[in-house]
Amino acid sequence: MKKFLDIALLIIISQVILFAQSDPLPFGRTTLFAGSGICEVCHASDGVVMTVNGLDVSPISHWRSTMMANATKDPFWRAVVAEEVHRFPTLQQTIETTCTKCHSPMGFTEAMFNGQSNYSMAEMKADPIANDGVSCTVCHQIQPDNFGMVTSYSGNYHIGPDSILFGPYPDPELNAMIEMATFLPVYTTHMSKSELCATCHTLFTPYLDNQGQIAGNFPEQTPYIEWKNSIYPSQNINCQDCHMPMILDSVDIASVPQSHQVYRTPFRKHFFVGGNVYMLNMLKNNIQTLGLTATSENFDSTIARAEENLTKNAVDLFITTTYENDSLNVFVKIENKTGHKIPSGIPFRRMWIHLTVSDPQNNIVYESGKWNEFGEIVGLNSDFEPHYDLITEENQSQIYEGVMKDVDDSVTYTLLRASSYIKDNRIPPKGFTTTHISYDTVAIIGSASIDENFNTENLTEGTGSDIVNYRVPVTNETTYKVFAEVCFQTIKPRAVEQFASISEPDITQFVGMYNNLPNIPFIMVSDSLNVFVTDVANDVSTLKDFSLSQNYPNPFNPATKIAYQISVPSKVSIKVYDVLGNELATLIDEFKTVGNYSVTFNAGSFASGLYFYKMEAITSNNKNVFREVRKMILLK
Repeated sequence: MKKFLDIALLIIISQVILFAQSDPLPFGRTTLFAGSGICEVCHASDGVVMTVNGLDVSPISHWRSTMMANATKDPFWRAVVAEEVHRFPTLQQTIETTCTKCHSPMGFTEAMFNGQSNYSMAEMKADPIANDGVSCTVCHQIQPDNFGMVTSYSGNYHIGPDSILFGPYPDPELNAMIEMATFLPVYTTHMSKSELCATCHTLFTPYLDNQGQIAGNFPEQTPYIEWKNSIYPSQNINCQDCHMPMILDSVDIASVPQSHQVYRTPFRKHFFVGGNVYMLNMLKNNIQTLGLTATSENFDSTIARAEENLTKNAVDLFITTTYENDSLNVFVKIENKTGHKIPSGIPFRRMWIHLTVSDPQNNIVYESGKWNEFGEIVGLNSDFEPHYDLITEENQSQIYEGVMKDVDDSVTYTLLRASSYIKDNRIPPKGFTTTHISYDTVAIIGSASIDENFNTENLTEGTGSDIVNYRVPVTNETTYKVFAEVCFQTIKPRAVEQFASISEPDITQFVGMYNNLPNIPFIMVSDSLNVFVTDVANDVSTLKDFSLSQNYPNPFNPATKIAYQISVPSKVSIKVYDVLGNELATLIDEFKTVGNYSVTFNAGSFASGLYFYKMEAITSNNKNVFREVRKMILLK
């Protein structure tokens, strides 16, 4: 036992030196839990252990700078709790006990085990282990007996007093874990199931009527139920597959005992990132003030992963155009790539389309979704912005969000007053249908529910996408640049405005941090398209340029139309290629006079995937006057 304690002491000393700018991880043991510092003793990287190709893959290094690790110290969460206690002081015990079940599971569960009926924010802040967020010995102790049941939601995880730690590997090393942390490691398969995450990430919170009485429960966060209403359960793709990516490398998972060299595969990286770039930056900027246990470098790594998640794994964006009646019709399609609605989680988040149309001198002639220096969308409706299928005015913006309402159907930003949604057009996951048994809980609400282009194409549900038509008046015969980007914001500015003036320490602290970190949106994806427009429909001689349009629809199944324009009589070819550059089909290979044309590509015999189409135009003197390549996606 002394050998293990000596090693522990060396670890603590080294971590104090390494993490001088931040607080040390808690190194203690309660009846039910252990501080993450104890786990770090054996499961930290030393250059060999928990290392792959020279890189640290230890759970502690990845976890300590996540929102999960800092769930108790999240300044926005603390401000929201303080606001609700301020507005409803007689319900302080109910509010704080409800909120700490998932944000401080060690403090809450220990208190309930010791016979308490309530748990307070003050108790949490005073206890280093309780203030250690969602830590190692929380998730690894949750028992699977109520998994997937309604009784498991809203923080009703089961953790017993038997000091068992569940892990994903057979034949675990027993002696070191028992002697070092007094836990018994046990092999299980339930650690990789979505139902584990659902115990806290499916959250129903109480709401109040006008008399201040609890009148029911509000579905505050339901990503698990949204996931169930998708294609992913049938494909055995769980939460952990995206948020804890698996590697197949053999990883030496512990440094104690030194002779063990237990290599395990596969190994899950404890990234735990979604898209909360803004709050991660706020944490990084206030490490010492908030008493965090991660360094700036830790946060930089987690922020980079969150940014990658938003830019590569969240949505796809496609633009197509048509021209009619002196208007340019721009069709913007957003496709959800996640296993839940997007934006996900607490309904203070939003995602929107920023669209501009510019002339050849780069003057913006049309703009929707512009934001000001405070991160607020310009021209926003004073109540809430409805969902649009067709946008005709610049002050209209397509915003994907959940908007809460109280029992009087008035918009509210206070969770305790949120009885339901007045709008929920967050884009659902692929496979999401209105006939699913759980649809009522996670319904599309507002005008999106009757939009034939929202989660529906050709009258078929479950596309996990939305198509918005922008009708832009154009007067000049010229080439316009269409630019679209998808913007994400963790906190709607109005959510902060409604409590910013309240004088409570946690609110004052958060508002100060918020004012020091501009709340401008994070750009997830963007795309652009050059479009030649002529207002002389019957006089093709006025065409001034060649062009190849984006196919429509895109993605498509099984057929799509490709429009193109010829300004000089030419030999024209349009061919289709796979991602390796292999030619698959010739759509056009003939002489064309000046004019507007289109051709249909039927991909009924092709597999789903990314394809390219290329147009070449060669004049009679063999001069190649035009060549362009575009991509298209076939989804079956």
